Amino acid sequence: MVQATPLRISPLLAVQGREHDLDYAPAPWVLKQCAETDIIFLANPPAYEELSETYAYEVTFSKESAARKQAEPIRYAFSTMLKRFRAKVLKRNKVLGILNQLIAASPSARINVLDVGCGWGELLQTLMTSLPPALRSRVAPHGVEISRALSTLSDDKLRPLGGRCVHASAQDGVLRFDEDYFDVIVMASYLEHEASPLEVLENCRKRLKADGTIIVKVPNFACYNRMIRGPRWSGFRWPDHVNYFTPKTLRAIAARAGLDVVRMSALDTTPFSDNMYALLRTSKPAP
Repeated sequence: MVQATPLRISPLLAVQGREHDLDYAPAPWVLKQCAETDIIFLANPPAYEELSETYAYEVTFSKESAARKQAEPIRYAFSTMLKRFRAKVLKRNKVLGILNQLIAASPSARINVLDVGCGWGELLQTLMTSLPPALRSRVAPHGVEISRALSTLSDDKLRPLGGRCVHASAQDGVLRFDEDYFDVIVMASYLEHEASPLEVLENCRKRLKADGTIIVKVPNFACYNRMIRGPRWSGFRWPDHVNYFTPKTLRAIAARAGLDVVRMSALDTTPFSDNMYALLRTSKPAP
């Protein structure tokens, strides 16, 4: 049985505003759009406790992949092949590329990096092995992961590299680090999973150094593929995707959290891609 939390309201509002249902989610899940802020959100997400095991990423990903493979075997095979080609042949990983650039430009003697929703630690492990030795010795990789199984895998990888993985929800896990601690915080394919995205962004802002950066990657609800595919869009995942952002609503939640969007180019938000990207930094007080 699903241990549902009380119905959510728009993560951009303090009190409930006007909402309407969207006909995408299968029962018992309820997808709504806030008429005042446009953000799209799951109104009845699973409780955090359910995300640790019952609805852990590795569980839902396996089920979703099997369902998509059965429903559209040819499309699934082509999509899988294309992803492997990009990763292994083209070696394209936009988040990793941005992360490498930020680390190379950092003046910090110790460069603290946090991956929120780090999964099995693959991104941070790949980052560390890709850095030249002199730069690698300055980087400490940390993670927060709500899945019990994946957090154990990540911790086993990160501790020998001088970091660690905290097993907790992001809302609680981020608080276990000191303020003004991180040079870079990564939220790659994470923010769409978070039932309290504004609070987590605010907590992360407080833990950034003055010149620190947050890297965000989320599915783009405004993409053409979603418009064409409808309920079969790859960005829909039930019930672990609980927020669906557009460039407008991603900017709005960043601003509400006290963060400036310092990069969200046309290439970062192209409607031809299922995903979009942004770089965020702490808002500077007006002169």
